Amino acid sequence: MSEFLIFQSLWAMQDHRGQCELPLQAQLEKIAAAGYDGITDHFWNARYAASLHTAAKACGLQIEGQVFPRSVDDLAAALDVACRHGCHHLTLQADIRPRTLAQAIKLIEGWQRLAEQVDFPILLETHRYRLTSDLLFTLDLLEEIPDLKLLADLSHYVVGRELPEPGAAEDDEQIRTLLRHSWGFHGRVSNGEQVQVPLSFPQHRPWLERFLGWWRYGIEDWLARAERPDSLSFTCELGPPPYAITGSEGRDISDRWAEALLLKDLMREVWGECQARP
Repeated sequence: MSEFLIFQSLWAMQDHRGQCELPLQAQLEKIAAAGYDGITDHFWNARYAASLHTAAKACGLQIEGQVFPRSVDDLAAALDVACRHGCHHLTLQADIRPRTLAQAIKLIEGWQRLAEQVDFPILLETHRYRLTSDLLFTLDLLEEIPDLKLLADLSHYVVGRELPEPGAAEDDEQIRTLLRHSWGFHGRVSNGEQVQVPLSFPQHRPWLERFLGWWRYGIEDWLARAERPDSLSFTCELGPPPYAITGSEGRDISDRWAEALLLKDLMREVWGECQARP
């Protein structure tokens, strides 16, 4: 039977100063006690990856590794580290901004060849200021490379393209196209002007409902195409400032940890609804 795993981002554990008062082990213990299945963090530095693996294993948590390759060789080096310890999957924030599809395709095909050599999925994240920065460019990539596996962070395209609410049919269909190629999700809610809005504020409810609808569609589509048994991941990634909106003192205007727990519970409900359908 397929599993739905919810991870917590260690980046999201940072406060408004970019720090976390808890040491790594205590952070992971807190995350595990809150009912998460794993954590998301950088996973290419050999020493840090080893310590993260040991600490996560002690808490029964899986790892979504993040890497930021600029070349095929960059990913090869990161895989050398990741394969020593294993992970649920590896997410690529491709730190390069090609001007043409041909340049992007050549690089992606090199990464795909490497992905065939490991026993965990490698997913290309949709993210601003990365290879996938532009929604339409990414859609064109999918036409050329239909087997490309994405990690969908939809917040970047909502704010990057200033999508309106209520939405246009064309915009929603473009997002659904991405979701039909997605094998994992990073979760935050944005609007057309801000990359991360507080989930609990009533004025943001329409956007929360819209994102939940997108994620529901993505889960249903994944269930229809995934091999059994398999597992799908969703990372609660409510980042610190400047992602988080701050007040005059530079502090968050909402409790991100509480909102991450809310998002976790909402997504477990969505998964349950999807599982219950024929």
